[in-house]
Amino acid sequence: MIILIFFIVSTVALFFMKAVLLALFQWGAKMAVPGALILSSIYIWSFFLVKSNNRFDISKTALAWVWTIGFAELLFLGGLYHLLPQFFPSVVGNFFFE
Repeated sequence: MIILIFFIVSTVALFFMKAVLLALFQWGAKMAVPGALILSSIYIWSFFLVKSNNRFDISKTALAWVWTIGFAELLFLGGLYHLLPQFFPSVVGNFFFE
């Protein structure tokens, strides 16, 4: 169950990152920064929603790790893209820019 939740969280985080990039390219930073803040708050709010829902038989610590690793994934991909673009995976680049 943890792996399924991690897959969903990672997928949602990647689509949020793609939405922020699309907003940045189309409307500039005036729309991308508020969009990033809104999507980040949705990401954090969803953690508290899943944590408060007792249907899942998963510890709150495990859920916190899932969300932390998902956020670290975004930081890692953002760092590769901005600091070391030659190491940015082409498959991920195709997802974001096509």
